Amino acid sequence: MDAKILSAPVHPIPELSGVGLAIVEHAPMPMALVEGPSHIVRQMNFAFCRLMADRTLPPIGKSFGDLPEYRSWLPVLDRVYLTGKAESFTEEQLFERPAIFWTYTLWPIVSDGHPGGVMIQVAEATKQQKQAVAINEALVLGSVHQHELTEIAETLNTKLKAEISERKLIETALRESEDALRTSREEIAQHAKILENLVAVRTAELRATNQNLEAFVNSIAHDLRAPLRSMQGFAALLSEDTETGLSESGRDFVQRIDHSAQFMDALLKDLLAFSHISQHPVKLAVVNLETVVGSVLSRLQNEIRDTNACVECSGPWPEVLADEPVLNQVLFNLTSNALKFIRPDVLPLLRLRAEEGEACNRVWVEDNGVGIEPEFHEQIFRLFIRLNRGKYPGTGAGLAMVKKGVERMGGRMGVESTPGQGSRFWIELAKAGAAEADRPDAALRS
Repeated sequence: MDAKILSAPVHPIPELSGVGLAIVEHAPMPMALVEGPSHIVRQMNFAFCRLMADRTLPPIGKSFGDLPEYRSWLPVLDRVYLTGKAESFTEEQLFERPAIFWTYTLWPIVSDGHPGGVMIQVAEATKQQKQAVAINEALVLGSVHQHELTEIAETLNTKLKAEISERKLIETALRESEDALRTSREEIAQHAKILENLVAVRTAELRATNQNLEAFVNSIAHDLRAPLRSMQGFAALLSEDTETGLSESGRDFVQRIDHSAQFMDALLKDLLAFSHISQHPVKLAVVNLETVVGSVLSRLQNEIRDTNACVECSGPWPEVLADEPVLNQVLFNLTSNALKFIRPDVLPLLRLRAEEGEACNRVWVEDNGVGIEPEFHEQIFRLFIRLNRGKYPGTGAGLAMVKKGVERMGGRMGVESTPGQGSRFWIELAKAGAAEADRPDAALRS
């Protein structure tokens, strides 16, 4: 046999290092190791070379398929490599007496779940020795599986140690987080108590301030109305007294004084009404909308008759949670505005209706009046804002009182309007029997 083959160096590649190369190198049986689908020779031990001395062996790094006398092995090598299942076959040398059997056992080498190569064991035996060869094959296969299981066990053990270390780190971090959270909760409780006390103090101060403000507004309003009434009285006397000999311009001045006094008196009355609706304690209760709407229309009978307005009320009218006097004033202001801001030569049309929602009910007051420019939809709810000064009577406090009253009852409101096409005002209040979470906050009503 070629000495070069017997002493051929081993060049293990990463995929086949470990179990396969170790078994081939140290096994007393003739063994070889081939790699990949082309079955490139990677290792042959001395026993294999000595047994196959009468044959030409492929050099390390070459394929068994390059030599014609080994091409009968290729189908078996392909099947073992592709299926991952071990196989064996026997060749009988008929010209030998007694008959000589060459038994080949091939099993796959798997790396990371993928086929890497095939391990080959060759045994020479007589007919009587075939059983012993089979036993030897089983022992070799058992050794391979044992090595594979050992490697798997070592891998699992390494992963288990890593998981244990990671779990210990997580437990330590969890304990530290719990300690920090406990400390944070104590600090939050202390801060909450301080804030609660501060809110109580500020609430008491605010309530006292509101009471003082209400008293101040009432005092100012009443004190100012007294001289206004005197101004109106003296203006009336001047206008009626023919002996004063007032000129036309003088009488005009007297009328302007009287008109200004009347307007200022109306401002003071509306200021008192706004102060009352802002400060008066609101008590929510179940209110029947039909009753409130009927009361509002009854108060406005004269205005409806004077304007020849057509009034439509479409039910059903559900119940809401509201303060009845406040709700009455809110709907009165909205309805009277609808009768006030009408277009010339157009028959006023007023519609009142209600919509039921899941947690709230909505009331609509719709008209075919002058309408409102979109840029003023928010501005009109401010106190004493008048968009049509001189054209329509009023102080501009009505919608401000509507907004304040609805907010005090924990509701919402809005308007949809187009100039020349009328306006649609709406208010939204909690339904009777609504869940506590859906009801207005008590702080809004205090």
